[in-house]
Amino acid sequence: MAVLSERELEVLAIVAEDKTDREIANRLAISERTVRAHVSRIIRKLGVASRVGAAVVFVEGKTHAEPAEVPMVACHV
Repeated sequence: MAVLSERELEVLAIVAEDKTDREIANRLAISERTVRAHVSRIIRKLGVASRVGAAVVFVEGKTHAEPAEVPMVACHV
């Protein structure tokens, strides 16, 4: 199962709606360039050849989000 960030999952969900990079950018209030970067990372992480393949993986439910990162805090004893 591929691990995507919450933002990547958000982008992928919209890709699965067959939206263009411009439509995704407008919905998420980010640039088209940022959308393309997210889509490229998603495709690489999922090991698919295209955004269509990524959408299929999403629809089949084979993706999940990374757990939120918890900052490490030094503790001096």
